[in-house]
Amino acid sequence: MILLDLKKYIKRHERVSLQDIQRHFDIDEQAAIGLMEPLLQQGHIQELIPNTNTDSCSSGKCSSTCHQVSKGSDFQWIDKPIKPLSIPVQIL
Repeated sequence: MILLDLKKYIKRHERVSLQDIQRHFDIDEQAAIGLMEPLLQQGHIQELIPNTNTDSCSSGKCSSTCHQVSKGSDFQWIDKPIKPLSIPVQIL
């Protein structure tokens, strides 16, 4: 139930921080991170990291199943879920 409420909250506000989520749902940081991770993996939410490092795990770009929520990021609702495809590419 709380995941549905969280999805509605982010969709309504379009862009929220982890602290916004903590205050609104009256939960601690670890609980907020735990709720965000499945939504990020499903592609409903995009994490906007202020100081991006494209090779870091927190960017979610090191593999399709890896993701760690960064504490200083904002989160944005995505109307069409983004699903990473793991397609092997060979560069000659």
